[in-house]
Amino acid sequence: MGIFIAVVIILLVLIYFMIVMLRSVIGETNRKINDYFLTNLDRYDGMFKEKLGTMNKMYEEHELLSRELRSVQNELIANRTSPFYAPRPLPRDVFVPIARYVDNDFFEEYKVAKDKLAGIDKQEVINHVIDVVPFTGDMNLYQTADRIVTGLNFQALYDLCSIEHEDQLSILRETLTGDELRILSEYVEEMEEVSEFEVLGFLDYVKAIRRRHDPHVFVSVAENETDYTNPARNIICSVDPNVCEGVKIIYQNKVYDYSIYRTRRKVGS
Repeated sequence: MGIFIAVVIILLVLIYFMIVMLRSVIGETNRKINDYFLTNLDRYDGMFKEKLGTMNKMYEEHELLSRELRSVQNELIANRTSPFYAPRPLPRDVFVPIARYVDNDFFEEYKVAKDKLAGIDKQEVINHVIDVVPFTGDMNLYQTADRIVTGLNFQALYDLCSIEHEDQLSILRETLTGDELRILSEYVEEMEEVSEFEVLGFLDYVKAIRRRHDPHVFVSVAENETDYTNPARNIICSVDPNVCEGVKIIYQNKVYDYSIYRTRRKVGS
């Protein structure tokens, strides 16, 4: 009987310790589960806020694109509006008309001008300009300026620009002769100091003289037109891609324009 009671007591003690250990394990397990849940909850909360921010940004971009699309659609509608469209009366004191993108009179005027230009004798126009406008230049001065420009080629300019200004002037004084030297002296007389001399500035000065006394008649025509070049009469003809109809003449630094130019277009349009 005593042995039975002792066994029961031992079993009860073991059961008690098992219960205590089980409760301790359960408590530790609950704590770890709670820690894991809270840790992941913070991480998921951050991910949610990040996704929410991304969605808000995408929504704003969507709204911006929608506004731009509506703006483009409105512009297309405006461009397609007939030039004869009569706007409805506006409830304002000031009338704001709708922009007209087409000048209805242009095509008729262009046809008249084109027909007239197509019917002119371009050679006769060139001859008329030469006959009516007398040559007032100085051929000797033109030829002298032309010799200077020809002599100051790329290599000569490169060599002169690599030395001091005073040395540039000295070399030119030694190289030029006669009327060429006189043009150089006239250019230098306008300077306050010799150190101001610059061969490029002198070249521009000589080119201006040559252009002012140039006896040549520069004729510009459209593509597939007749070449009116005539060396005996100093006529130089070239194709100007901007000329649509007619002829343009440059003579004695003046322009005599009997042409229609093409529409200027933006690059890529």
